[in-house]
Amino acid sequence: MQRLKALATTLAVVTLGGLVTVATPGVAMAEDAMCRTATGSADFYPGPSASTTYDSTFHNGVAVPAALYSGRWVPQGLAYWNNWNGTTEDVLLISAYDDDDGNKVPDGHSAVFGVVLSGDRRGASLGRMLIAQTHAGGVAIAGGHVYVGGEGVVRYWSAATVRSKLAAADTSTPVAPKGTQDVAGKASFLGSHGGTIWTGDFSSTSHQSMWQYRPTSTGSLSYTGAKRWVPSKTQGVAVVGDRFVFATSEGRDNRGNVWVRPTSYTSDITDGTSFCMRAPSMIEGVAYGSSNGNAHVWAVYESGAYTYRDSLNPIRNIHWANGSTLAGLYGQAD
Repeated sequence: MQRLKALATTLAVVTLGGLVTVATPGVAMAEDAMCRTATGSADFYPGPSASTTYDSTFHNGVAVPAALYSGRWVPQGLAYWNNWNGTTEDVLLISAYDDDDGNKVPDGHSAVFGVVLSGDRRGASLGRMLIAQTHAGGVAIAGGHVYVGGEGVVRYWSAATVRSKLAAADTSTPVAPKGTQDVAGKASFLGSHGGTIWTGDFSSTSHQSMWQYRPTSTGSLSYTGAKRWVPSKTQGVAVVGDRFVFATSEGRDNRGNVWVRPTSYTSDITDGTSFCMRAPSMIEGVAYGSSNGNAHVWAVYESGAYTYRDSLNPIRNIHWANGSTLAGLYGQAD
């Protein structure tokens, strides 16, 4: 496969009265548009195969709560919650916006849903927690709080509040956040890592950034100073050891991508600094954790929602991949 390479940008060094100034190069646009594209026969999700690499790396998991789809909600973010209720039971949280008329714009309150990952209730849907209207592009758990991002704002609730709401019957009353915080960028997606939160921007056409925050004891977020490049069309991020896993997508008729890249890299996204594979259409949030002794990366798709009922791959189940297998793809040829 012909691989795209970054064009080197020459730095202009000018000496003026002993002062050396370096002209900073513009943002490199060297994203590998090809990734791994060879397709096979997708046998665990509807629609055509995204790529043989995806089909052999990811697998079918628990179903997204049926009430999410029947209520015409659109899933966005995904977060893993270990031992969420003081037992050995683990859950996935899914942030979603309501879209009754199917026009891709939030119509009313947004929500956080839950689905059980382990134990006797595996696959069971939990209740939902209604929240203020937002695109709800990301959800994350850290420091005893649950965070939902969107429109440049991160809202947060105590884990105890979210637990009580998900364990109770659904109501039509939204739950006010414990606090809200403006963050760098748009908070289009969130991801958690080692007690910190990554929050970043989505762009259809160019690479953007994400920023790392550390929760305080009260739930507010303190910027750590760490900032990283993300691919264009990033919808979600997870961290597996020293690797970032990015989910990127846009458009119901377009396949998405899954990217793997070292967390230490501060350079722009290029063919040589990342691994990429094609994914089914409309991949959204991703999360990482260890449940039932298995360290997995999970992915949720918005393509199964009513809004996107004519999408290329209308997926209504969470997909999962072995964490070390996925992270280990970095360094292989795209």
